[in-house]
Parts: sequence; structure tokens; C-alpha cells
Amino acid sequence: MNFSTDTFKTPDKQTIFYYKWFANKNMPLRGVVQISHGVGEHAGRYHSIAQVLQNEGYEVYANDHRIHGKSVRNEDFLGYYDGEDYFSDALNDMRQLSEIIKKEHPSKKIILFGHSMGSFLSRAYASKYGGDLEALILSGTASFMKGLGGFGIFSAKLLSKINGKHRSNEMLKNIFFSNFNKHFKPNRTQSDWLSSDENQVDLFEADPLRIEDFSLSIYVDILTASKKVNEEIIFKNTPKELPIYVFSGGQDPVGEMGKGVKKVAENFKKAGIQNLTLKIYEFGRHEMLNEINKTEVENDLLTWLHQQTKAQK
Repeated sequence: MNFSTDTFKTPDKQTIFYYKWFANKNMPLRGVVQISHGVGEHAGRYHSIAQVLQNEGYEVYANDHRIHGKSVRNEDFLGYYDGEDYFSDALNDMRQLSEIIKKEHPSKKIILFGHSMGSFLSRAYASKYGGDLEALILSGTASFMKGLGGFGIFSAKLLSKINGKHRSNEMLKNIFFSNFNKHFKPNRTQSDWLSSDENQVDLFEADPLRIEDFSLSIYVDILTASKKVNEEIIFKNTPKELPIYVFSGGQDPVGEMGKGVKKVAENFKKAGIQNLTLKIYEFGRHEMLNEINKTEVENDLLTWLHQQTKAQK
């Protein structure tokens, strides 16, 4: 696998780590992909799809969001956030990586790929900087879950006032991830909801960069952001001509077993998006790129992506 790593400094003096997977030099450059990963994971988990993309002529970039992966001083700081607005900070970091990409590929627009929390960031990004994008790909995205989401925001804010927003809270963590996992009882692990491929689940469970706990402010900021990115203005501000590919598992609790994902797609269509494709894999869970049918998922994604990049040439 041909890739390199580097870092950049943010205006608030954070060091952000990122990967760059080089495109296959034996073919013309098809496009440039920027990946935004989910909460609790890191960009290194996207080596597999990055390799698939680079072999097909795409250059791929992905940063570890702040407090994730290698964008921390050491592993003791994983999940710890002492800023004011995590979502805005992470979005600005993505923009900074985009500027690096644009300098290296001035003739190419960016294909933005976001998974889970990264899909929320990518939707916000598209509404703000959509003119810089060639296409938008959303994996494991969601509508705002009024019950769980509303309760989560209220609880996290209350606990932040009592305990301090930079402290963690075991109860809140269990409410969310146990709620996702309850759909797959009897549970083998705490992460059964991610994939039906036990090997992939075990790899995640054993990952030293996996985050098991977060500052309370992370819950507040991400849940609040999940509400904001599902507001009408975000959909309306997304360029109408931007090609969008939404894919999810039909058994993904984050996407409300397909219901929330369909709602997101409908809202994009209502906002006038002209080129939107929705793909739901009936028995898939949250991480379709790590599912037992991952080859099918990758091929479907490549087919769509080739169509868009061909149309743009």
C-alpha cells in the first residue's frame, strides 16, 4: 500500500495527523477523496477502502479528527476535549486539510466522504463549502433522533453543569452505546452494532486507538450538531447540482434501521438536489465498509463514483 503521513498545525496550536494514499500512477488521476471518520475511531481504519480507491486512480486523504487517533499528545488524551465547540473545531480542521489538498491538486475538486459523525461534519461542510466539492458520499448517517438525541443533549448539559464539561460520564456513555447494542442481543461484545462480521468487531475492540470514553462536552456538541445538520437550511444551502451518494445498513441503529437515513435522503430531494442515490443494505449494520458483504459495498460505491468523475471530465 503506497501512502504517507504528515501533520499540520491549527490556528489554536493543535497538531492534526493525516494520511495520504497515492493514486495508481499507471492510470490518469480520476479524482481526489477526503475522508472524515466517525466518533471514537480514527482515519487508519480506512486503509482498506483507501487502497481500493487508490488502485482505481483516486488520491485519498484523511485526518484523525482532534482528540482522535494520532491527533493527540499521547493515548491518555484520547477523547479528552477542553475547547468550546468541538464540531466547529473539527470542521475547521477538515477545511484546513482541504486547503492542503487544493494546493496539491489545484485542478481537482474534492470528493468528500463522511462516516457517522464524519457524515454530519461532511453535510455541514457541503452546506458551507459545497462549491469546492465534486461529490458527497455519506455512510452511516442519520436524521435527528428526537427521543434519544433530545434526552442526550439535556442529560449531557445537566451533567456538564454538575461535574464539569471536560469530565467523562459512564452513565451517558452506556445510555448511548448500550441502546445501539440492544438490538443485537445476546451481545457477544459491546460493539456488535457496528458489523455482523465478528472479525471486524474484534479488530475494533482490540484497537489501541479506539476511544471508550469522552469529555461530556463531546456528547453535547455532537448531539447538538446532529440536530443542526438536519435543519432545513443545511439541506437548502447544499448545491443543487452536487452529486450525493448515501449508503447505510438496514440494521444500523444510528440510522434508525433505515428510517432516519431515508428521511435524510428525502430532505435532500425536497431541497432540490438533482443527483442523489440512496443505497440501503438490508442486513447491514453501522459500518458497511466493514460488513461481510464489504466487496459488494465497495463495488457499488466505485460504480457510482466512476459515473460521477466521468461526467465531470
